[in-house]
Amino acid sequence: MTKEEKRRQMIKVAKYYYNEHLTQEEIAERLQLSRQKVGRMVQKLIPEGIVKIVIDDSMDDYIDLEQRMEKKFGLKEVLIVECMDSPHQTMDSLGKAAAAYLDRALKPDMIFGVAWGRTLAYVSRHISKEKLNLNLSVVQLAGGVFSADQFIEGQLQNQLSRQSGEITKDIAIRLGAKPYLMHNPLFVDNRETKQVLMQESSIANVFQMAAKCHMAMVSIASLGKSVSPFREGMLGEKELQCLHEKKAVGNFLFHYFDMEGNMIETNFYDRLMCPEIEDLRQIPIKICVAGTREKINAIYGGIRAGLVDVLITDSETAKALLKK
Repeated sequence: MTKEEKRRQMIKVAKYYYNEHLTQEEIAERLQLSRQKVGRMVQKLIPEGIVKIVIDDSMDDYIDLEQRMEKKFGLKEVLIVECMDSPHQTMDSLGKAAAAYLDRALKPDMIFGVAWGRTLAYVSRHISKEKLNLNLSVVQLAGGVFSADQFIEGQLQNQLSRQSGEITKDIAIRLGAKPYLMHNPLFVDNRETKQVLMQESSIANVFQMAAKCHMAMVSIASLGKSVSPFREGMLGEKELQCLHEKKAVGNFLFHYFDMEGNMIETNFYDRLMCPEIEDLRQIPIKICVAGTREKINAIYGGIRAGLVDVLITDSETAKALLKK
């Protein structure tokens, strides 16, 4: 059989296989060939250029943008949603995308760390599938901020400002996972109080679980008085001024960094009830769910600090980050 005849036969096999959806066995019977020979021909269709694969990405405008982000910043994955008309709509889209990511990323026996913030409250809304067969553990990564004016008759005034424990517990319930909750404030009065609390078995156990996390989801926060510790008076004007002087742009679980990703040293870390930054760095998959214009510098600094492995953000924030 000449080269041209072989190629003609392969084209015929390709049409039977891809256009008419015949099985390799049916093709072999029709062409009076062995099943093994047809199998070898099918395997060569793409390398020989007879069959060419075309990926139709017309329904997704952001795949190229995601890949450019992954390449520029060395991220494991970037997921981009459309920037909506209002921050509420954008954060809801981010929450939905983050919930979908968890649906495919969570694996058996994983320990999953959860921070807190408005964006993660949106994530918990969109988790719909229990994963009882995975034996998951969900760990709270930051103590709570308790303010009297957040409660009305025992209910939180704003469901999107829920405490860390509320969000962690909600996500754990929705996933069918075992929750590990911190029953302590985000900041305590002094170093001595923190040392005493860290000896309590219930608190120490949660911190030990946090150090074993396989995956964590955090929403990087920017710098300002609207961030919970400042808004609730746990940190004051003096600390804020210090962070401004040191050119802080954001925080990862209340560990602050500048635009270049340098971690900023402050004296209030001695009172902070969160895992140490080096323990957080060791978590294999750190998912940042954050967007909107106000967080561009914070996200950029967090990426430069090596605190982000997977980024879930909106299209306008992604484009601004690429220009940095």
